[in-house]
Amino acid sequence: MGERGSIIDGLKEHLRAIFPTFGNLSIRPTNNSGQVEIVIWPTKAMDHPELSFPLSYSGTGLGQVLAILSVVMTTSESVIIIDEINSFLHPGAVKILLRLLQTEYTQHQYIISTHSPEVISFSNPSTLHLVQRDGYRSRVRQMDLEKVRELREVTRELGISMADVFAADRIIWVEGPTEEICFPEIYKAETKKAVPAGCKILAVSDTGRLTGGRNKDATFQLYRSLAEKAAPLVSDVKFSLDSEALTPDQKTDLARAAKGSVEFLPRRHLECYLIHAGSIADFIAHRQKEASSDASVPTEKEVETALKNLAGSEQFKVPDWKNELEDEAWLAQVDAAKLIREVCTVVSETRVTFNKNGDSFSLLQLVIKNNPSQIKKLSDYVRLLVDGPAG
Repeated sequence: MGERGSIIDGLKEHLRAIFPTFGNLSIRPTNNSGQVEIVIWPTKAMDHPELSFPLSYSGTGLGQVLAILSVVMTTSESVIIIDEINSFLHPGAVKILLRLLQTEYTQHQYIISTHSPEVISFSNPSTLHLVQRDGYRSRVRQMDLEKVRELREVTRELGISMADVFAADRIIWVEGPTEEICFPEIYKAETKKAVPAGCKILAVSDTGRLTGGRNKDATFQLYRSLAEKAAPLVSDVKFSLDSEALTPDQKTDLARAAKGSVEFLPRRHLECYLIHAGSIADFIAHRQKEASSDASVPTEKEVETALKNLAGSEQFKVPDWKNELEDEAWLAQVDAAKLIREVCTVVSETRVTFNKNGDSFSLLQLVIKNNPSQIKKLSDYVRLLVDGPAG
């Protein structure tokens, strides 16, 4: 390729398009044996040799792309195999390289292996095969490209990444980001192991579309269609929704719309399992310490008193309140997220606030540390979602 100036110029332009920090390259001898090395320049001009450096000093991506383009640009009608292109290139660089291969070097057949859904999306493949290990053998299965295209549309509509789907064989759609981060922690605390790799717990993009919209059936079907479009990858889709203020009839209607694949948290929402005075006191103390506050550290008794006073007030009172924080009927109905927020504000004299989305996970960790039995029923619920009924 050394004497084919137009190819070298084209190669450099391609490298500049893929790597914004690439300027130029040159070749220089390394010793008297006739060996040479490729030198990389950070600018297009090659006026200051002290700024250049050997290709071996660059990241592996530049060398890999240089090798790929050298073959692509100097051969004709070849079968070119690229293994795990995303392992050595940033997604943006992958997209540019694949676009070059598809538009300027169409004479070749490309076989690309990848674990990345983004690479599949960028490459616009004519065929797609799934390789699965079966003991000491690999099984190769051709996938329906039309389903993959439809899957891309579904994931875009739901506001999630195709990577979530391609990495899963089961998906559990949960109420929101709080449950998405807390449920795996609860499962780990109960079982002493992580959620199985093939099971993904993902937040729905808009709970209101599922529980309050007129087109609940269509919305549930949109989520369930992931399993259909991603088959044989995703085999099971479930939903976990908060009970909130749903009536039995509303739950029945939602279960019908979800075709039986929905479970309801037994209590109003996740924070109903986090009403533990000692843990809330620790939460307030930690936040005051983070803020370098010299305020006195609240005691468990002070928090308990505040919880009971507020629970009995008009703002939070429910028919089943019996002045007992452990009462199951009360815990199932109280708006615990707002109650905990108000307690933190009152006890800390407004120095500490509690935010459901930002702080429930921190409080959960304190409850697990201080009194794991507090979330036993929640742990049982999460474990049933992940593992299914005990066989």
